Amino acid sequence: MSLLAFRCATFVGAGLLFLVQPIAARQILPWFGGSSAVWTAALLFFQLGLVAGYVYAHVTKPLGTRRQSVLHLGLLLLALLTLPITAPLDWKPGDSEQPLVRVVALLAGTVGLPYVLLSATAPLLQHWQATTSPRSPYKLYVLSNIGSLGALLAYPTLVEPALTTGAQARWWSVGFAVFVAACGWCAWQLRGAALPASALASETESGAIDTGPSRVDVWHVLAWLALAACGSGLLMATSNALTQDVAAVPLLWVIPLALYLVTFILTFAGWYHRWLWAIALAAALAGAEYLLPSNEPGPLLRMGGLLLAVMFAGCMVCHGELVRSRPAPAQLTVFYMALAAGGALGGAFVTIVAPTIFDTYLELPLLQYAPAVILVAVAWRGLFKRGWLGWRGSFRLAVIAAGAIALYVNLRDPQDRARSVMAAGRSFYGVLRVEDDESGLRRLLHGRILHGSQYQTPTLRSVATTYYTEGSGVALAVRDHPRRLQRQPLNIGVVGLGTGTVAALAQPGDSINFFELDPLVEGFSRGYFTYLRDSPADIRVTLGDARLSLEREVSDPTRRHAYDVLAIDAFSGDSIPVHLLTREGFEVYRSALRPDGVLAVHITNRFLDLAPIVRAAADELGWTVLEVEVWTEARHHQLGNNWMLVTANEEFLTLARPASLPEEGHEKRLLWTDDFSSLVKVLK
Repeated sequence: MSLLAFRCATFVGAGLLFLVQPIAARQILPWFGGSSAVWTAALLFFQLGLVAGYVYAHVTKPLGTRRQSVLHLGLLLLALLTLPITAPLDWKPGDSEQPLVRVVALLAGTVGLPYVLLSATAPLLQHWQATTSPRSPYKLYVLSNIGSLGALLAYPTLVEPALTTGAQARWWSVGFAVFVAACGWCAWQLRGAALPASALASETESGAIDTGPSRVDVWHVLAWLALAACGSGLLMATSNALTQDVAAVPLLWVIPLALYLVTFILTFAGWYHRWLWAIALAAALAGAEYLLPSNEPGPLLRMGGLLLAVMFAGCMVCHGELVRSRPAPAQLTVFYMALAAGGALGGAFVTIVAPTIFDTYLELPLLQYAPAVILVAVAWRGLFKRGWLGWRGSFRLAVIAAGAIALYVNLRDPQDRARSVMAAGRSFYGVLRVEDDESGLRRLLHGRILHGSQYQTPTLRSVATTYYTEGSGVALAVRDHPRRLQRQPLNIGVVGLGTGTVAALAQPGDSINFFELDPLVEGFSRGYFTYLRDSPADIRVTLGDARLSLEREVSDPTRRHAYDVLAIDAFSGDSIPVHLLTREGFEVYRSALRPDGVLAVHITNRFLDLAPIVRAAADELGWTVLEVEVWTEARHHQLGNNWMLVTANEEFLTLARPASLPEEGHEKRLLWTDDFSSLVKVLK
């Protein structure tokens, strides 16, 4: 019989399976503050969906291929009724509680049934082929991963730049209909065709298809679970690290996931040689250890390249050992079910367990060194099987010793650094630390990035430091606002709480509303810093995504145009919540500001040039932009910072323009919208 039907359905299904992930996650990203954790939460849902699909393929196998194919086609037709895959706007969360649960629930309601059925494609079609053809069904798994990889690479390069999110969902739905037709073709091929049971039982003896254990015991399953969990966890921890420091955008979601798929393609195609990849993993770990100190992130390409190199080598080891231990095709559904379950366990460890038991991102070094531990275990087992003498035994001993030493060194450093931290905490949105230094300065850090500091001596405690000192853009917006000069109180909105330093700029009679996504930040700000309680202003903190909170405010006519100054400073490290810089976001800011109000946007960033985006959005609103840049100075621990002030207030522009950078008239512009954003074009 022709295998073209199986190949077409496998390729199309795999492409749709991985194309839907960035499409669906991008739809709900703005609803949860544009946080990098949204992608890892989405990955957890997709891994759980993969498990559900593989379990479905396994438990329906006793039906036989003909009845199983009829059932599958019926469910696929039912899934067509759930399309297109768009999240209803009335599902937006009203607060910031339980974001992980809400992300998973939203995705389940939006893409749940189609995704689970697509997830079953690989084991289902491989089982169908195995019962109708003596050819190896594992070749379909290689084709499946090639299709997935192609879809992933196409998304940031072809799909996202050309189509809005709504159009992406509609075209994906068309592709799903094509997939249903391809599965119908496969079912037609199955009619009356079946490989005799005796052939399946003797297939490994004949050598017609891949050899492997024909009987699977609990130790096989546990090994597959552990190997798959290690690879999946390493993918998610690496993705987390990349998006925390740059931006939660599909480009940085796709690159690690694409490399992860490449490791499956290479290992199932026979490109895994254990000791060659042991050397590659050791080299990658050494590079990360000595070229990327944790307190010095370094350039984007070097940092990202080292993280991805470690992930790639580690996943090659995990997936290579999986392939070496795969069973005969008669047991392939058990194998794939264990592979998917292990992937979900790794995802659950990164998204649920690690934030609960660690107050730092300790899971990243743990998972980076886990493949080395696997190789140590393999080498140790080999010593007893093949003896201690000879060059192979010596090499295994060296691997064991090197792995143990490297693991000790890498995990010791974070523990030693933690001794200088007076408080630390972790939430869905990131890791916070409070540190006191010898100069009497208390600092709040989000990951590696300083989010504010305060002197502890009473005489200096009210001084604004870091990015908010005298001469900074936000300080100018408050100081030179015409209402301030007329001695009238100001109503100030601040997107991003940090230590609450902006409260030090207020005067009696002012009111400040801080919008903060992470409840942990408010606890740290009130518990370890005094800016909020020392301020003469009326202070409020509104928890939840700032844009959604502002949208709710401006929907009330009595609360529209309420703010004199609105400061946008919600960046977690150098990661930017993209939805706060889009045209639609700026329209919300215009509705929240008084006609003579000033919008201050903090654009300090090591990796991205955000000025063109702000200029383009301001042009859309017909506002003028002033750029204020301050260099680092020792006085009051002022850090170099760059703000853009956007307003239509001519009186303010006259007062503040001398402090801004000179206008050249030919600055670059790039408009972002909720349906379009291009990270590549703003990389420094």
